[in-house]
Amino acid sequence: MSGYRGSCPSCGAAIVFALGTSLLRVCEHCGVAVARKGANLAAYGRVAAVLPTPSVLKLGMDGRYEGAPRFTLVGRLQLDYGSGTWDEWLMGFDDDSWAWLSEAQGRFHYMAAVAVPPLPSFSQVRAGQTLDLGSGTFVVTEARRARFMTAAGEMPFDIEPGQILNYVDLSGPGGQFATIDYGTGNRPEAVYVGREVSLAEIGIHEIVSEEDRQVRVQGQNLSCPQCGGPIEVRVPDQTQRVACSYCGSLLDATQKFAVLNAAEAVGFEPTIPLGTKGTLDGVSWTAIGAMERSVTFEGVRYPWREYLLYEPQRGFRWLVESKGHWSFVEPVNAGDVRGRATPSHRGLRYEHFQGGQAVVDHVVGEMYWAVAIGDFVTTADYIAPPHMLSFEEDEHNNEITWSRGTYKEPSEIQAAFGLAGRLPRRDGVGPHQPSPWQGRVGAIWAQAVFGAGVMFFIFMWLLFGSMHTVYQQKVAIPPRAISGSPEAAVFTEPFVIARPGNVQIKLSAPVSNSWIYIDGALINEETGGLDEFDLEAEYYFGSDSDGSWTEGSNVGAAYVGAVPAGRYVLRLAPQWPPGLAVGNYDVTVRSRVPRFAYLFLATMLLFAWPLLAAWGAFRFHVARWSESDHPVFQSGE
Repeated sequence: MSGYRGSCPSCGAAIVFALGTSLLRVCEHCGVAVARKGANLAAYGRVAAVLPTPSVLKLGMDGRYEGAPRFTLVGRLQLDYGSGTWDEWLMGFDDDSWAWLSEAQGRFHYMAAVAVPPLPSFSQVRAGQTLDLGSGTFVVTEARRARFMTAAGEMPFDIEPGQILNYVDLSGPGGQFATIDYGTGNRPEAVYVGREVSLAEIGIHEIVSEEDRQVRVQGQNLSCPQCGGPIEVRVPDQTQRVACSYCGSLLDATQKFAVLNAAEAVGFEPTIPLGTKGTLDGVSWTAIGAMERSVTFEGVRYPWREYLLYEPQRGFRWLVESKGHWSFVEPVNAGDVRGRATPSHRGLRYEHFQGGQAVVDHVVGEMYWAVAIGDFVTTADYIAPPHMLSFEEDEHNNEITWSRGTYKEPSEIQAAFGLAGRLPRRDGVGPHQPSPWQGRVGAIWAQAVFGAGVMFFIFMWLLFGSMHTVYQQKVAIPPRAISGSPEAAVFTEPFVIARPGNVQIKLSAPVSNSWIYIDGALINEETGGLDEFDLEAEYYFGSDSDGSWTEGSNVGAAYVGAVPAGRYVLRLAPQWPPGLAVGNYDVTVRSRVPRFAYLFLATMLLFAWPLLAAWGAFRFHVARWSESDHPVFQSGE
């Protein structure tokens, strides 16, 4: 870095601009902001001390990013957007170029300057709008004004501390991030594009130790100005609002805990006590705050609770409980969300579940933004169980956020936070609760189809490979025989059934507008065992005003089950209607005959389980969507 040396106009101490392109530097000796005015230096006045934060970074650290020359952290800028503060670190490269490393809520974004494309003025930009930055299309996530609070080291611009700066943050595909800097005016002055990075990616390995970066609140005994109850602040550097856990008053943590909203009682008691640590997905989180929000639909209020979790290296996350259903919520880059009607994220397509206006009803503990009772946002929830994608837009259309929730079983929450008491009982089906039938119904159907195929194969094998005709005869009825008389009855010739199994006796008779009935018996000649059966064939035909018709069949069959092997005869005693005698009939005996009715019954029993599974899955689906904006069954007026 080429550098520039001079003397502080305020105290006369030597002052060095490490970057030849830097235009502002805070004197290390007197704390005055010194600006370069050509060959001269001008003092802007003393700047406030940098707010202490638990940052793992500090000025003078160096590293390397993606093959670029080595860099050194030469400047630190703190900005306040009214609902919180964040740090910007100036990275000075050895070739005199520079970039920004943004640090907020435990996340880091590398930001390099690019050419400024044609862009709308600041007053024309709205959250949710898409802009082409030349390197791709980005989504506007935030359009705000921020105050240049303070700085340390040097800055690449000449702006007096305390000025109001206009900026627009955008999110692009693949985790890209961008900022449009409008300075103090309405026209874009600079564009920075980058992405979220880890410190390892930019070559910073020796970070500030946890002990050195631990921030302690000034004064050991903080108390609520409203009720005098003790207040414990666990993340003092990032906390904007504190809600007293004794009286419920909302305090401004940035203004010596001034009372913003006095209350006489806490709105609710958190199920997870504040300060409790819990391990989820291998990370130890601390519950530092909780709030209750709600939506009102057709006069009915639907509340839920959100627990703010904190971990120094990962920042903030949320644990949301609604009707006993729990969800772990993480932020999502808006640029990685495609579409609004049915958005997709990380290869998953989400369905719209419900929308509304969420209102903050109660707050307990710490919050990292300037929350207020009555704040509301427009929301839309989309589901792809076990995930929920949530969209929020603030009431002024200045900011949009996307987040992704993952469903957690109550038992996991109870074990993670060591909760001895019972959690709220689950009511109904959660919007993104995984179905117990998910992935199972198809497998059950596949198993049933396979089983049916096996049974059909066995049936066909029995039909063509195991069934045998053991006897066949045409029986003549004496011309003068009387129906049901002994003269009409006959005993067949003996026949042998070689293998045990069922026996089919089949009757075929040339009946025409008539019938024949046979009272029969299968007799074992060796044991005298007897199995009786009935056979009947009837066939009718004719015509009427509707045309020709037929009814019945000239074929009938009877089955005898579990017949042992042996030598058998048939006794056949026919009956027929008076005056309509049948001259003869055919009898056929088959052994080991597969029955289609049994195959059908077995198939139905086999498919009963997948049908029940499909019904269970359908009922779960109906219950899930019953309280959405798209219920399966619409209720009547």
